[in-house]
Amino acid sequence: MNKKEKLWLVILLSCMVMSNNTLVNAQDIEHIPRQHLKDTITLGEVVVKSKRQIVTPNSVSATLTHDDIARAAGKSLASMLENVSGVSMLQSGASVAKPVIHGMYGNRILVVSRGARLTGQQWGIDHAPEIDKNAYNDVVVVKGSESVRYGAEALGGIILMNAKPLPYGSKGVQADVMSYYGSNGRQVGTVGQIQGTLPFNRQIAWSLQGTFEQSGDRSTAAYLLNNTGMRQRNAAFSLGYQRDPWKFETGYSLFWQKMGVMRSAQMGNEQLLQERIRIGQPVEFTPFTYQIDYPFQRVAHHSAFFNVYYRPSSSMKWSWETTYQADDRRENRIRRMNHSDIPSVSLRLQSLQSQLHGSRLFNRWKAEWGVQGVLMKNSNERGTGVVPVIPNYTETTFGTYAIAKYLGDIWGTEAGVRYDNQLTRADGYDWTGHRYGGSRHFENVTFTFGGHQHLGKLLTLATNFGMAWRAPHVYELYSNGNELSSGTFVKGDSTLRSEQSYKWVTSLCYHDSWVHARIDAYLQWINHYIYDYPTRQNVVVVSGAYPVFQYVQTNALFRGVDVDVHLYPLQTLDYRVYGSWIWANEQRTKAYLPYIPSFKFTQQLTWTPSFRGAWQPSMGIEHRYVAKQRRFNAATDLTDDTPAAYHLVGFNCGVTWKMPHHQQLSLSFEGTNVLNQLYKEYTNRSRYYAHDLGRDIRCTLRWKLN
Repeated sequence: MNKKEKLWLVILLSCMVMSNNTLVNAQDIEHIPRQHLKDTITLGEVVVKSKRQIVTPNSVSATLTHDDIARAAGKSLASMLENVSGVSMLQSGASVAKPVIHGMYGNRILVVSRGARLTGQQWGIDHAPEIDKNAYNDVVVVKGSESVRYGAEALGGIILMNAKPLPYGSKGVQADVMSYYGSNGRQVGTVGQIQGTLPFNRQIAWSLQGTFEQSGDRSTAAYLLNNTGMRQRNAAFSLGYQRDPWKFETGYSLFWQKMGVMRSAQMGNEQLLQERIRIGQPVEFTPFTYQIDYPFQRVAHHSAFFNVYYRPSSSMKWSWETTYQADDRRENRIRRMNHSDIPSVSLRLQSLQSQLHGSRLFNRWKAEWGVQGVLMKNSNERGTGVVPVIPNYTETTFGTYAIAKYLGDIWGTEAGVRYDNQLTRADGYDWTGHRYGGSRHFENVTFTFGGHQHLGKLLTLATNFGMAWRAPHVYELYSNGNELSSGTFVKGDSTLRSEQSYKWVTSLCYHDSWVHARIDAYLQWINHYIYDYPTRQNVVVVSGAYPVFQYVQTNALFRGVDVDVHLYPLQTLDYRVYGSWIWANEQRTKAYLPYIPSFKFTQQLTWTPSFRGAWQPSMGIEHRYVAKQRRFNAATDLTDDTPAAYHLVGFNCGVTWKMPHHQQLSLSFEGTNVLNQLYKEYTNRSRYYAHDLGRDIRCTLRWKLN
């Protein structure tokens, strides 16, 4: 065989690899006669990869991979998402944190798990999303108003939690096991996932996942935060069957968590409350313990799904997804007469949602359409001896939408429209014995326009303008009680109207071998924006004295810029800089809105030296600067000023070994706030009573089998 024939042999083998979408290595060519290879052109490894397109290229989004999720072991979902420019978190205590996208939080951020919206018990800022991030393969953050595809409550953006696809047709077993330890709170945890197929039918695939985690009292740089321990037990199971053109998948997951509530947020009288806010930290401390005492929160989130996918042709797809969710939430407080074991708050929320989605490809045009329905029912347990914070209620929601897209080589565009209808019925008795509640009907039409353009080989421009809406939640309409973690007494307003948002976001990306840069800019007008503010009054109940926060609404204007730049001065060196600016005001008075994140600037330097051996080390350092929030209105806060600016320094280092039989072992260390800075974060609603967390050194050991 001459050189020309050998070259054609290589090309032929490469084409075979690409056509079958498989991997080829040296063993795959061992059957070729050796005389044809004796002066050889060696075909090493050819890898052809494909990637699921989760979101449209006409939207502005960022993706965190499964390795990013693993590196955030032991952290909350909101804390992990802070690695995306434009995303921060709103906290209430040491463990409760909600993600914030462009200043939007709570029910303005839609969390979607396996295609279904998370309908957890999200009344009030006191609760974080009841979801185990370790059970997912990747997380996509969409920064635009994506209400047309996903429905109401997507004013600020969407967090798409995507599970790892089931391994249909594979013969081996895939496994991923990780254990970690964190010094702050002496946190320990183990995460495991395994998936495979049945030996008698490779088209039946399964997956198992579990998480165990616990921690004791967390600490600031100067003192312990007593009764801030946490227990978490999560499990998930999936089963699927695929036979073209059909695919059926079903599964169940459980998220169980128990968290202690910092006692310094529970005051006995008004004088002590005012004094504690003035001091700004606890005055009594007990030794470290893993024990969780009163007060505490406990939640169990159950989710079961059944999905059907039908693809009659390469240009046509249908999907029907049904999900049932049930939340049981209990809050136990310090009560008189040894009644602390009786929960003060006991709620059960059930929801059933179903959606039918279809799409059709016409050459370069694509059409999508669908209908969605959600039924929710919330009930308060009787016999607690405490008036429920919110009444019993039901919500019935129906929506239908249509989207048209043009898919060009260097540009694309899309437009969509949606109609939503929601009926809310509430019924309860307040602390005076008067019956309250009633029916509220909301409906809205939303739309979106978007497009992207490749400006040469290095620049890409994407822009999206959309309208979104959300109805006021029951806790905003009827709340009349205290939030346990944040130590506040919240009152609703039954006359609140639905929020309507118009958001325009534009992104410019530049990519070459030296620089990866991205700038996102946005404008958002919100009619009837809902927020709570302190009335400067206090309420004294059995468990203590609490400052009163009242829900109100106004027309608001949000605007900001996100910057994310990677510089590669060497092939093994990555210097990343990202930061966010945001301004938020009332449109009429120009007054600043509360709990808007201040300017944040983060820089990271990562070195990954290249070795030909079986091991791969890496190391990096991080510096984060958070500015003092000077765009501040003292009338919307309990204090007359905001916390000072602060700097946090961190590091990471690790090594990965490639082992025989497709195994991989990794050992890593990560430190946050390694200089043990004593600071307060403006968006932590417990800053009135305590500082934020101090130094934390984490060690993670991970084993993978592919």
